[in-house]
Amino acid sequence: MSWTPQEEAAFVAKRRRRNLVIGLVLGAFALLFYGITISRIAG
Repeated sequence: MSWTPQEEAAFVAKRRRRNLVIGLVLGAFALLFYGITISRIAG
């Protein structure tokens, strides 16, 4: 597969953005489960 530099830059930027979103979603789930666990222990 041979891409132009512009196509490759667009692909890398899109992949980086997607990975950032996935990381944020996973982090949000981790915080959610942490909060649920703490509230169940405290309650």
